[in-house]
Amino acid sequence: VGLRVPNAAMATVLSATLLGLSSPVGLRRFSPRIRMQAEWVESTVFFDPPVSSRFTPPLSSKQYLRASEAAVAKHAAIIFDQLRQEAAALSGSPLTSGLGERTVLSRSSLSEAAAAVLVEQLRSAGLGEGGAESAALWREVSSALAAPWLLRCVVCDLYKILDVDPAATGLLQPLLYFKGFHALTLHRVAHHLWARDDGPADRFAALRLQSAGASLFSVDIHPAATIGPGVMLDHASGVVIGGTAVVGSDVYMLHGVTLGATGKPMHGAKRHPTIADSVTLGAGATVLGDILVGSGVTVGASAVVTRAVPEGSTVVGVNKVLDGSQRPPSEAGEEDDYTWFYDI
Repeated sequence: VGLRVPNAAMATVLSATLLGLSSPVGLRRFSPRIRMQAEWVESTVFFDPPVSSRFTPPLSSKQYLRASEAAVAKHAAIIFDQLRQEAAALSGSPLTSGLGERTVLSRSSLSEAAAAVLVEQLRSAGLGEGGAESAALWREVSSALAAPWLLRCVVCDLYKILDVDPAATGLLQPLLYFKGFHALTLHRVAHHLWARDDGPADRFAALRLQSAGASLFSVDIHPAATIGPGVMLDHASGVVIGGTAVVGSDVYMLHGVTLGATGKPMHGAKRHPTIADSVTLGAGATVLGDILVGSGVTVGASAVVTRAVPEGSTVVGVNKVLDGSQRPPSEAGEEDDYTWFYDI
């Protein structure tokens, strides 16, 4: 099968998940045939180390904000070297050889490679088709991504992907094909233009990039929204983030998440949520209003959150903060890092 996951523990979780079970421990409650199928699924998984372990050392989530600019630049060079190695293999197919050359092998840095990927996609959407506009598009995107803060964000976003997504078999895959990475990187360029604000044209240019991102990736992030480094938009489709939203670092966000307003007139005041560091937002989660979702919080899939959430909590349903009392006594001690045992 060739499916690669970071470790045997996650492979066990995968076995149970593919069969629709709540937990690997729960396999005991099913028939021998079901258990045999789960064991077969697990036997097809190759136990490779995380891709991030190839880098010495990768930036940890705590270093996303703390690492010096020199350290970030060093990691950018390491990542770009790895990208070149992976891109060289694309010459084996006529469907990919030109792509590898245009986006990575003909470039001189990580920021240039990321810019090349974005600009190619933007041109496919009709931006920068003319000579002058094409040159301006390349100049704005490549110079923005070379700025120290945006370079930090690109480096940390790639490391976050490697840290949380076992589907990422290398660095080239998310750079070329993960639309969540593309949408977020494009937002970072748009935010750069919005914040620069050398005149009305900068903000209209930022809005044009936002519009293009919504069309290309089905991700709508207002260019005024502030998003920290080390963020992954997994699958990404349907993500909506309002203009006064603030998202911290080391955040994992799945498809369909909305960080929106309540619809009440705010007369210029902040109207969107603040998401602290190390938060997980499950698929379809909706967080509304000027509220704080504390650090380390997990927001369950399809949850609706309109009240502040204390750090380290899990919130599900409509503002339902779990405190551990919902755990069935018979399953105490059976949780792991990837599965929750609660009766809601």
